[in-house]
Amino acid sequence: MAKGNGEPPAQRRFPVTWLSDAQLDLNSRYLVKGLIDQGSFSIIYGPSGSGKSFFTADIAQHIATGATWRGRRVNQSLVVYVASEAGGSILKRFIGWRDQRISEAADPLPLAILTRGPSLLDKMAVAVLAEQLLEMQDKAKLPLGLVAFDTLSRSIPGADENSAKDITEAVSVSDYLRDTFKASTTFVHHSGKDIEQGARGHSSLFAAADCVLRISDHLAVVEKVRDGVAGEQFPFSLEPIDLGTDSDGDELTTCILSHEGSNIPRKPNLKGLGKNQRLVLEYLRPLIAETGQRTGGTSVIPDGVLTASFNALCERMVGLYPTLKPWQVKKRVNEAVLGLQASGHAAMHNDYVWLRSPPI
Repeated sequence: MAKGNGEPPAQRRFPVTWLSDAQLDLNSRYLVKGLIDQGSFSIIYGPSGSGKSFFTADIAQHIATGATWRGRRVNQSLVVYVASEAGGSILKRFIGWRDQRISEAADPLPLAILTRGPSLLDKMAVAVLAEQLLEMQDKAKLPLGLVAFDTLSRSIPGADENSAKDITEAVSVSDYLRDTFKASTTFVHHSGKDIEQGARGHSSLFAAADCVLRISDHLAVVEKVRDGVAGEQFPFSLEPIDLGTDSDGDELTTCILSHEGSNIPRKPNLKGLGKNQRLVLEYLRPLIAETGQRTGGTSVIPDGVLTASFNALCERMVGLYPTLKPWQVKKRVNEAVLGLQASGHAAMHNDYVWLRSPPI
């Protein structure tokens, strides 16, 4: 209830713009023009191994450097990447990109990686994060532009993704960062078992987002964008690079994202393939892009073809079949690969599996 003269406390009042006084802000700030606006909330989602983290990092890297992204203007800003799922292992990807793409003479990069992040449902932890963001903003001498949380599920430990209450509370952190820093927020998220059904969890997540990108088969598709056009597509490929050798003399590798379309063979028409065969292709392509090894050629495996491990493929897909035991998952994946071999999409020999280019 209001006290005294009936005026509510100032902090409870809301901003008002009379239409007769309204004017367009022609100097409105964007991060990536036509895609990510200042203070917006984005979701980038896809199945495990689809390259969604690489794609998100690519956008983050362009914002941090101010470099044009796919022909779109970019406003350079501080970017903070919260790697709650990958932890310190994600540093290889950023170091690989830095060493391959950034000149040694370049200014300090306004891009910081947190290898452990807060629970977005813990207000005290979010407050601590805000303090750190303020410190990093002062050090970078640039406004905070983007905070990416990778992934949403690891940023809300113990929460129910299907709960409107939990998801709304997580999204409220985006509002808090926008109001405090005028910064944008991105959640990297998983798709459900069927990617065509959209992002995993409660529908309020999609409803709250200003921009939604779906990652699948080395292709990002804009599913939603405020004041823009949905349906735009951004193909990409993941190119393996060497980082050197470790203390045991073993090679260290990672991938960097290329805006060119994937050079992995693609089947123009998947008509006639079963559900499991389509799933195998969906997971096999990024697995080969990230871990593929070239063989010297054998009587069975073509010379120079990129191969991946069948066991690694099964490990990536095991989460799709929660009711099956590991050996049953291997059996199902093996049957799907054999079907793809018969149709000319893929081939397998011992633990090696690779893609083929069947006739159109």
